[in-house]
Amino acid sequence: MKPYRVLACNHLQKIQSEVLEYIEDNTTLLNEKPSEPWQLADTKAVLRASPTLVQWLKEQRVLPTEISFIVYHETGQGLPIHTDDPRLTSKINVPILNTEGNRTLWHDDDDNIIDEYNMLYPVVFNSSIPHSVVIFNKNLPRIIMAVMVNNEKSLLEYLAD
Repeated sequence: MKPYRVLACNHLQKIQSEVLEYIEDNTTLLNEKPSEPWQLADTKAVLRASPTLVQWLKEQRVLPTEISFIVYHETGQGLPIHTDDPRLTSKINVPILNTEGNRTLWHDDDDNIIDEYNMLYPVVFNSSIPHSVVIFNKNLPRIIMAVMVNNEKSLLEYLAD
């Protein structure tokens, strides 16, 4: 299986704007470093705040079940090598703020880098392959929105070799 696959999204700037407005109005994530980078969101509230996201997810033929934000307030190692919840192989990651110049790296069993991505566009993200994040951009915070879906099988098709 591939580590990731870029998804076409003609309305990315509108999604980013709507989600960023939600974050500004409903969280402290822009101003305060959270205790953990992974921050569970009020999924229904995010979807209400971003009708463009809802429409785009419909076009992808997926129904979101959970939304989280991955937030970094410092440059350097964002996250060490890890895998996510083993019950979940794939999700959609959407760049929201300050993602340019940073790297998500996927690793083999010997910690060698097998692929990397800059998160400039939404991707189906294979979270079962060990991965890490390195933050180079001085513009912070870096925010990625992770969207978990009800039918992971449809996402896994994107990752098939």
